[in-house]
Amino acid sequence: MSEQCNHLIDYVNGQLTDTETKEFEAHLSTCSICEEELNEIRALTDDLGFDVDPIEPPPDMKERVLSAAFAEKAPVESQSADVQKPIASGSTTNKQEPHGLKRKKKVNWLIPTMAAALFLSLIGNIYTVSQLGEPDDVAIEPSITVDSLVQRLNLQPAAETIPFQATASFVNKDHYQQLVVEAAQLSQPEDTQVYQVWLLKDGEPYRAGTFTPAEDGSGISTFDIDPEMGYDTIAITIEPDETSETPEGDIVLVEEL
Repeated sequence: MSEQCNHLIDYVNGQLTDTETKEFEAHLSTCSICEEELNEIRALTDDLGFDVDPIEPPPDMKERVLSAAFAEKAPVESQSADVQKPIASGSTTNKQEPHGLKRKKKVNWLIPTMAAALFLSLIGNIYTVSQLGEPDDVAIEPSITVDSLVQRLNLQPAAETIPFQATASFVNKDHYQQLVVEAAQLSQPEDTQVYQVWLLKDGEPYRAGTFTPAEDGSGISTFDIDPEMGYDTIAITIEPDETSETPEGDIVLVEEL
């Protein structure tokens, strides 16, 4: 393994001179290990979502870092420093093996560090996008209640000569019950007359409400009622006005519940 392998990090950081850069690039074309590690580093740095302007470190920082990183390598280098001449290929392999292991370890700490930086960058981007895409005032959707139909029935004419038609639906709401009356083919009431809906329990009438039909004889009205009353009959009468507390007119439509 060549001494040039130790220049990989300096090459990545742009710390080599022009001459050293050319020498390392020539070495890179023949060293598969350096080429593989360089590709790994570039794959990580290319994915980072930001650019950082280079800042020149203090003059003594690089010296302190390199001294700590190569503290264990000093004995080996001191031995090889005495002999600067070429030696046999077999001996070179034996003496350079520790250098290769230390250089590999140096690159391995850089790759996880870059991976951590990439991960933090992605988290920051996701948070930014979520903040930008979230409106300041989030509209709170109103709760939706589902009505439950308890009973629906057809009211019967009180006499064969009455053509009126009507249906009554009992619908459960959240905390109460609603009576919906739909009518058709009703005659137009005279003067102040109105159609009055009654709910009966054991023959006792209770006012549910009044309504007047449209010009085509149709009508619809809703009334809030107490389901706990236990009504047994529903009836519709034509009353002189809307103030009747008890039925004064004749029953025109009726049905048992």
